[in-house]
Amino acid sequence: MDISKSPRTPPNDVIELELGFATQNKAQFDEVMREIQDKSSPRYHKWLTPEEMHEKFGESQAQFNEVEQWVTSQGFTITDTAYGQNEDYIRFKGPVADVEKTFRVCLYSPVYDRYMTNDDPAIPSQFVGVIGSVTGFAGLLQ
Repeated sequence: MDISKSPRTPPNDVIELELGFATQNKAQFDEVMREIQDKSSPRYHKWLTPEEMHEKFGESQAQFNEVEQWVTSQGFTITDTAYGQNEDYIRFKGPVADVEKTFRVCLYSPVYDRYMTNDDPAIPSQFVGVIGSVTGFAGLLQ
């Protein structure tokens, strides 16, 4: 599907997005997951609590706060946050024009209430490895 033939999303439309955080210490995380599933391992089926998962493999409070401050500095309104669990996130909303500027994308609306981009969203270099996902629109379709 060539999304460039779809209508551009009006710049004043307000959309909601969510930033998810990347897994930290990925090699250690993969090893723990392997051991938990290995019947011969002393860690077999010794699951970590959400708090333990976050402590070992989540972003720090300072990193979370920096991302949150960046989101608000871009003119977005934060609608919900979760910190300290398995799946931390920052949910926010703002006008399409701000989304396009901040994430360096063009938004198209091939179907009502659905947003697609011409490319994957860009994030500042200081958040590479901290921000794991931006959801609320689909990436480039080919």
